[in-house]
Amino acid sequence: MKRLFLIGMMVLSAAAAFSQNAATVSNLKERQKALALASKLNKLQLDYEKKKAEHNALIEKVAALNAEADITATNFNTSDAAGTVKDVKSTVKKLKAAKAANKKLAKSQKTLNKMEKGIVKLQDQIGDLDKKVRFVDQ
Repeated sequence: MKRLFLIGMMVLSAAAAFSQNAATVSNLKERQKALALASKLNKLQLDYEKKKAEHNALIEKVAALNAEADITATNFNTSDAAGTVKDVKSTVKKLKAAKAANKKLAKSQKTLNKMEKGIVKLQDQIGDLDKKVRFVDQ
């Protein structure tokens, strides 16, 4: 009888320990997911800061090109036809360069906006996982 009671207690304690380990393992997996997302978020934030620095440099370049294109587009001398043609050709080149730079700037801004949305999405996911982990801990 004592042996049967002892065996029953061992089986019961093993079952209880196993169920407790399953909860612990699932909690650790949730934490691991949260840490993986946190590292992904950090990498994305670093990339965002690099792109933002490039974007700021591009803004300065575009501003200079736009100012130069505005100045050259208004200064034409109609007294010399050959000179005017050269001025128009150079102005067209500057305007095309300004247009290309503005297009590149718009693309850069769109990339930054997408990265911001990705960062917000990751932060939400991490927040949800943290809530789950805290709820399981309590």
